[in-house]
Order: sequence, then C-alpha cells, then structure tokens
Amino acid sequence: MRRIIGSARANPLPHAGTISVFLLGVVTFTGLYITLFFEFGFDASYSAVEDLTNHPIQRVMRGIHRYSSAALVLTTIVHAWRIFVSGRFGSARRYRWLTGLTALVLIWLAGVTGYWLVWDLRAQALGESVQSVIGGFGWGASFVVRNIVGSGAGSGSGLMVFVWFAHVILTIVIGFFMWRHLRRSRLRWVPPRHWMILMAAGLLLLAIAVPADLLDHADPARLTPAMPLDPFILFLLPPLLSSKAGLVVLAMTAAVVAAALVPWVLKDRSPVVEVLEDKCTGCDLCVADCPYMALSMVQIGDTEGTRGLAVVDPDACVGCGICLGSCSFGALELPGFDSHAVELVDPQGKQVVVTCERHLRTNRVPSDDQHTVVAVRCTGMFHAQAVGDLMRRGAESVQIVGCAPGECAYGIGNELTHDRLGGQRAPHLQRAFQGSVAEDYVALGDLALAVKSPGLHPATDASHMPAGRRTRVAAAAVVMLSLLGVGLATLIPFDGASADAAVRVVVDHTPGRQITGQPSPSGVVGQPVAVVVTVDGVAMGSKAVPRSGTSAVGVIDFDLDPGSYDLVVELHEGNTVTTLFSGPAVVEAGRRVFLEAIDEPPPPGADEGRAIFNDNRRGGCSACHSVAPGDDRPVAPSLGGIADRAGQRIPGMTAQEYLHESIVDPNAYIVDGFRAGQMLPIYQDRLTPEEIESLIEYLLTLGGTS
Repeated sequence: MRRIIGSARANPLPHAGTISVFLLGVVTFTGLYITLFFEFGFDASYSAVEDLTNHPIQRVMRGIHRYSSAALVLTTIVHAWRIFVSGRFGSARRYRWLTGLTALVLIWLAGVTGYWLVWDLRAQALGESVQSVIGGFGWGASFVVRNIVGSGAGSGSGLMVFVWFAHVILTIVIGFFMWRHLRRSRLRWVPPRHWMILMAAGLLLLAIAVPADLLDHADPARLTPAMPLDPFILFLLPPLLSSKAGLVVLAMTAAVVAAALVPWVLKDRSPVVEVLEDKCTGCDLCVADCPYMALSMVQIGDTEGTRGLAVVDPDACVGCGICLGSCSFGALELPGFDSHAVELVDPQGKQVVVTCERHLRTNRVPSDDQHTVVAVRCTGMFHAQAVGDLMRRGAESVQIVGCAPGECAYGIGNELTHDRLGGQRAPHLQRAFQGSVAEDYVALGDLALAVKSPGLHPATDASHMPAGRRTRVAAAAVVMLSLLGVGLATLIPFDGASADAAVRVVVDHTPGRQITGQPSPSGVVGQPVAVVVTVDGVAMGSKAVPRSGTSAVGVIDFDLDPGSYDLVVELHEGNTVTTLFSGPAVVEAGRRVFLEAIDEPPPPGADEGRAIFNDNRRGGCSACHSVAPGDDRPVAPSLGGIADRAGQRIPGMTAQEYLHESIVDPNAYIVDGFRAGQMLPIYQDRLTPEEIESLIEYLLTLGGTS
C-alpha cells in the first residue's frame, strides 16, 4: 500500500483500528437518523425503508449507514490481522485481543440484524437460515413458525421490535467492548483528521453514486432468488441455506473459539519490567510515559520520611521497555535486554544506528566498519542522554531508526523518542548535542534505505498528511477506491434457488384441536404428526413435524422440479389423515406451493383457563386429571376429549352447563368407575366467576377422541 501511495505516512492501514472507531460513530449517527423514520411490522418496516429509499436525503443516509457498516467489518478484520501477524496479542495484551475479537463478532451480528429489519428478500433468506439452524428443535421450530414464517407470525410487529432492540443493544455493547479494548492505554482512539475527512467524503460520494438497494418484499411462497449478497456481513447465508447448516455453525464457533485461544496457544514471552527500589527516586517520568499504564507511583516510608516508588503491574506490562528511556537513574531493568548495551558498543569513528527489533527482523543494515547497531525493544527504550555518551566516545554520528507514524508496535514509542530528542519531553537530550542525532521513522523493510540516507524521514506526527500533491492524491484515491470496492462488493450476486421449486407446509397444530379450514378437530393429544406429499400418485415420503410440548410445530419442505402435477398434501396423526391440498398444481421455478396447518385460535379466555388448570394455587386440576385421552388416573378420569363428551353426559344440558356444574358441584354427576367425594366442592369459593368461565373455555379446547 505504501509503495502505491509513495509514503508510509499516507498509508491508511496502520490506522485501521482507529478508523474502525470512527466508522462505528458514523454507523451509530446514521442509524439514529434512520430510526426516526422507521416503523415496526413486516409490511410497515418494508414500507418505511421504501420511503427512505425514495427520499433523496434519507436514501443517502441509508447508503452511508450500509456502506460504513460493511467498511467497519473490513477495517476491524484488517486491524485484527495486523495485530496477529505482528504478534501483539499475548501476555498483558490478551484482554485487549479478547475484547477486540468480541467486538468484531458483535459488529457482524449487528450487521445481520440490520439487514433483517428491512424485511425484503435478504431478510427472508436470513429467516430461512435461522430455520435451517434451529428449525429441527422443538423450541426453535416454535420460534420460527410463530414469529417469522406464515400467518402465525401476525403483523410481525413483535419480531421487528425484538430485532430492532437487538440491533440497538448490540451497537451499545460494541461501543462498550471498544472502550474496554482501548482503556488503560495512552493510544489514540480516533484516526488523524485527514483520514476522517477522506472516509466521510468517500462514504458520501459512494452513497450518492451507488445507492443502497431495496429488494422485493419477503414472500414465503418464493424460494431464495438470485440477489446481491453483502460478503462482509451475509457471507454465511449460502452455507446456512444448505443442508450443512449445523456443521457451518459448529465450524464458525470453533473458529471463533480458536481465535480467542490464540494468546494462550501462541504464547508470548514478553518480559516484565523490574523496578530496582534502591535506585528509584520517584520522579514519575516512567509513569507518565508508559503506553499501557502499567506503572504507578506509591509512597513508601523510611527513617528519613517518605518517597515515591514506581510499582509495575505485571498484568499490564507488555515489555516494551519505553519506561527505561524515561529513567535517568538506572532504576528499571528489562529482562533479556542489557541496560548497558549502549555503553558496551565501540562507537569510535562509526555511524551508530539505534533501531528496534521489528526493523532488524525485516531488514539489515550494511555490515561494515562504518556502522554499529544497537538493538532495542522499541526506540522509546533508548535514553536521549545516551546520545551524548556515544558522541563523547568518538561516534561519527548517531541515528535513530524507528517505526513510521502510526505503526509503532507499542503505539507511541516513536513519538516519545522524537519529543525527548527535540527537548519537548523529559529526559531531554543535552543541549550540546541537540541537532547532532538523525531521526528516521520509516516503514518495516526500509531500514537499510534509512541508514544510507539519514535524516530524510524525521517526522512522527501522523495527524498531518505529508506535503506533496502526488502523495495526497494517491492517499485520497486509495481511500475512495477502497470504499468503492466495499460498495461494489455488497452487490456480488448470489445465485439462490431460482431454478428450483418446492412444497412448503407450515405446521402449528396440537393434536385434538381444529386446524383452520378443517370441519372438526383432528388427532389425539400426544400422537406424532407427519406431513406426507404425493405427486402423480407416487408418495415422495413422510417427514415428521418437530414437537414443542404437546404441539407439533415446524416448517416442512419437499423439493420438486418445476412442472404441473397432481398434488396431494396430507397431515398424518396416528390413524387420522387430514388433507391440506388435493388437486392439480403448477409449480413454477423459484416458487413454492405454500400451505399451512395452523390451529384455530382458542377462545380469548382459554389461555387463562390453561394457566388456572395447571396452577396449584388456583385450580390445580392437573394434579389429578390428565389431558391425554384414555389416560384415566385412580382418583379422576382423563379430560382428554372432554369437549366432545361434555354435551352428551346429561340429556338437556349443554357442554358448558355440564362443565360448570362439574366444577362447582362435582358430586352431582359421577363418571362410571369413580366414586363420589374425590373432588372437593371448593372451587365456587376458590375461583371467581370469570376464572371459572376461563377454565371452561380451556376445557372446551380439549377435543380429539378420534
């Protein structure tokens, strides 16, 4: 990248982390703006986004929101990759790695929920991917059927409110983890101003030139069509829509867990600074300079009074050695590095090059009699007053070669060195030697070039774009083209299943209850339920419907080739067969024959009656009575199918009247095989008249003697 631009200082990649923070701010601001015009519900949400798309200003804001979200994922990944390849994740930085990884996962989840809120064909594909993952479980199938697919989901306002809250809460939690990621450090939180201006301008131009699209409204009778698929956020959709959805989830979970364990698997043996108590004067310079706030000052007492003492937090120290460059009294040591290394070299007549380990791992200085190299952990570890010592011992010159602005492995080591040598920060370079040291802060790989031409790259300030029209134009072009690439990538087509066809049956049926459109209740409580499809007289097979409590709930799909068929779709419950569809059907490519087997809603009081039936503090009927047909207990008959029997117990008495009498005067009629006195006549006083009516409404839903 820096080769293209012509300057390491105009390279945006070292600022990927802070650019991510800026993009999160853009996403949050534009999201709040969009929320002002949003409504909740399948149709309402789609119409609201449609209105946004048709309004010139709102369309641009929506485009900025989408593209900044995608760019946020990309820059966070780039930042994580740079941290990984440079090995800046171990030891005291494990917590920073984990918080950053968590933020990345949450950013992706927030993007997924954002696409879901539109309720277009992408949202439908997301819903079907959720079905692929959890639809085989009873609780998962229940959630999908009653909230996402089919008429049981109603207007969808509940789901949309839930997804919106999830979207907002995820954004807040992302901000929290980013704060946790950056806290207890002196590192920058936001990128230099010129990068923010370029990013904002690029996003604005991209949103105008490539408006965020809006696909057709979600349609459960339509298979996932060919459509643009955002590879930054929706990359999992294709595999999740396959038959291997469960394996995909396991693989992704394993990948995230493996990434989280990287700091423990690839152990970092960074040393921890040691404080020599007898030499520490309590000057506080090391505390002020430590990038990760690993040092603090405490007061200790002795016979002559109290004094300050630097104390190191081993869980925060990353072993950069920057504090050694702050200490003029030799009170700090870094295991593995000789604090007297500068004193041990022979500088006579030579160019002394002080550089960090990272530069030496990627490049070498000329090996001759004219140069000698002093290796330090970070250039911030080099004490400014050591320049005078080298010059007094005959050094021809002293050169500091550090990392380019924004690229220091410890954030600010190069800046601290520059400020000390320039007299802007203690400990200062002696006045007699000011101007005698060459400073070069260059990208990795440029060490040899810097040594050949000392002093050409002395700046460490990343807040200003370097002078030079070519450099500035190249940097702007890189940002604009990168954002254009992000925008165009979100238009990458996904083939979908446009050439296929299918039969889909959405089932939410409790055996013993009446399915909407059917003449009477069907099945018996507790029986297994299956969907059977017959095409041109040939059975395609039988698929069991998942169980959720006493209900059969699920989405059952049968694949077909497009064409015309004599189609029969049946629901099998034991010996009961309910025909959901029978007749000729033209199955078009990319379409489904969409059918539902959903029970008639119970009377308004039935849910309350069920609660009373099962609540021992009120009715407590379930303690003695079963609702499974034929499951008589020693003390009480089964109430399974009571809705069918109640009206036939006593001539001239309706089912409601019989049930009311049985509750308030249980000994008025005794079922054969049982004796009087088993049920106490306490419920007229224990329950209110309204509660008794609700209990009766529930009992009248317990049909199913067939």
